[in-house]
Amino acid sequence: MFRAIRRSWLASPVRRAAVLLLALAFAAPVCAAPPKRFDLPPVSGPYRVGTFTLHLIDRSRTDRFVGGPREYMVTVTYPVAPHARGSRAPWLEPALVPEWSATAAGYGFAPGAVDWAGARRPALAGAPLLRRAHGWPVVLFSPGLQYFRELYSSLTDDLASHGYVVASMTHTHEAFYAAFPGGRVVRGQALEETVESTQMWLDTRVGDARHLLDALALSDRGFYPGAEPGRLPPGWRGGLDLSRVGFFGHSYGGTTAAETMFFDRRVDAGIDFDGRLSTTYGPPQDLPYGPTRATRFGLDRPFLLVGAQGHTHLNPEDPSWPQFWSNQRGWKRDAHLPLGVHFTFSDFPAILPPLGDAVPAGFAAGAYGTLPAAEAVAGTRAYVRAFFDLHLKGRPTRLFDAGSPAYPNFQPVP
Repeated sequence: MFRAIRRSWLASPVRRAAVLLLALAFAAPVCAAPPKRFDLPPVSGPYRVGTFTLHLIDRSRTDRFVGGPREYMVTVTYPVAPHARGSRAPWLEPALVPEWSATAAGYGFAPGAVDWAGARRPALAGAPLLRRAHGWPVVLFSPGLQYFRELYSSLTDDLASHGYVVASMTHTHEAFYAAFPGGRVVRGQALEETVESTQMWLDTRVGDARHLLDALALSDRGFYPGAEPGRLPPGWRGGLDLSRVGFFGHSYGGTTAAETMFFDRRVDAGIDFDGRLSTTYGPPQDLPYGPTRATRFGLDRPFLLVGAQGHTHLNPEDPSWPQFWSNQRGWKRDAHLPLGVHFTFSDFPAILPPLGDAVPAGFAAGAYGTLPAAEAVAGTRAYVRAFFDLHLKGRPTRLFDAGSPAYPNFQPVP
C-alpha cells in the first residue's frame, strides 16, 4: 500500500505544477474564472467547537529521522459554550498553502482554480473550553503514512462537537510537510521501505502518541506544554477526563492506534480505518510480512476495523486483519464499504463536491470511490461517534451489528 500511494500521489507534484504553469504561459489569453471556494461542513453534534495548535518537543527521545529532540505538531479540538465567540480556524495553516497548492497542481488541479487559503473549519480559534463535571473524554487521531492531520479536520471537528477533546498529530519528517510556529515548514524525507525503516516509522508514531498523552495530562493540571510561550484556552485546567481515552487513525494511523494500545494501557478503545496491522506488507511487495505486536498478541480492549474495497478480516489478501481478529481478546467489530476507497475516510468527500468542475476528471472517484459523498462524510462520522460513545461513555448502539439505513454502504462484516 505504501508504494501504491506514493506512485499515484507523490509523483513529482512540483514538476507537474511547473508543466502546467508553462502551458498556461503560452496559452491564448482567456477570462480567468474566480477561484472556487469551500468550507468544511458544519459539525453534527450539540456543541460548538474550539481549536488550538501545539508545538510539542519530546526531549526524552532522539528523533531517529534527523537526530536531536523529537518535535511534532498537534491540533486540539474541543467543545465550547453556545455563546463562544471567535474567528473560524483555517483548514490549512497559511505556511502550508503553497505546499498544498503545488501538490494539488500535481494531482491535476489548475493553478489558481481553488481558493485553498480561504477554506475555513467550523472550529473557533482559541475559544474557552465548555466546563463539564468530571471533564471531557479524550481521543487521539493519527493520519495515514506521509499525510498530515489537516486532511481529516471534518472528522475530528465533528467528534469534538459530540463531547470529546480530540488531539490530532502530524508526524514530522515522515509527513509530506508540517507547519511550525513562525511559518517554518518541515518537509518530509524520502522514505525507503525496509524491514528496519518501517518499524522505525511505527515506533516513532507510537512515541509521539504516548508523549502527547503526557502533554495533555500536563495541560489538565494547568501547565502549557508547548515549546514556545503560550496560553491554554480559558477554562482548560481540570477540563479533561484522562481516565477515558480513545485513539483512531487512517491507514498507517490505524496501525498506530492499535500498536499504541498494545504498549500504553491509558488508551481504552481504538479504530483502524483501512490500515494494515503490519509494519511491512508482504506480497505483492518484496518485503516479508511483519505483523505488529498488537496483531501477534491481540488486545484486551475494544477495537473496530473499518475497511474499503474488500478489505475485511475475511480477506486473506491482507493477512494482518485475519491474524489480529483471531488474536483479539477484547470487543471487536468489522465494517466494510464496498463502494469506498482508501481515502474515503479523509476530508476529500467533504471538500471536493463544492469545487465542481475545478476537480480534475476522475479525481473524486479515485479519492473517495463511488458512494455518495454525503454518505461518506456522515457515515464515517457516525461510526466514530457511536464507537467512542459506546466504549468511553457507555451509550449502547446496534450500529456495528445491524448497520443503519441512513448509511446503507457501511456494512457490518460477520
